[in-house]
Amino acid sequence: MNKISTYSNTLFNIANKNNLLDQIELELGKIKHLYKTEPNFRLLFESKRINNETKQTILKSVLDTFEDVVVEFLCILINQKSSKYLIEIINKFTKLSNKAQHANEVEIITAGILDDNIITALSKKLNCTVQTTVDKSIIGGIKLRKGNKIFDNSISFQLNNLKKTLYNV
Repeated sequence: MNKISTYSNTLFNIANKNNLLDQIELELGKIKHLYKTEPNFRLLFESKRINNETKQTILKSVLDTFEDVVVEFLCILINQKSSKYLIEIINKFTKLSNKAQHANEVEIITAGILDDNIITALSKKLNCTVQTTVDKSIIGGIKLRKGNKIFDNSISFQLNNLKKTLYNV
């Protein structure tokens, strides 16, 4: 497990530093798809009959339109005999990438449409990107969602809490 974290974190740091998160995530998705669906591609990584230099040459010629970082990363995995962790490393990288790309997003859920001036002010105040959603079922108030955290100050939430309290009395 430690190898998976080390490789994925290193690749994430390089991609993030060079503003290549989207591109590398897309290309790793293609690699993952090829690895899972094309037996010959998977065999290239797993075969012990093909030497590492030949594997790298094949990869570099097949993936010539891919980012150099991705191709070099795959070559490192082959040299370090760690290609058996490829899918897990890609999955972990994708999680890190998604978390980083959506870290500055807040969803505001209201019962009615918010004024653009309010949205702009909130965006500046919270220093993030604001996405708004209208959900009439909350009756009034507001719900904020950042990542998997939800702050619920809606009337429907308060009514449900009141209902539970009265039921327990």
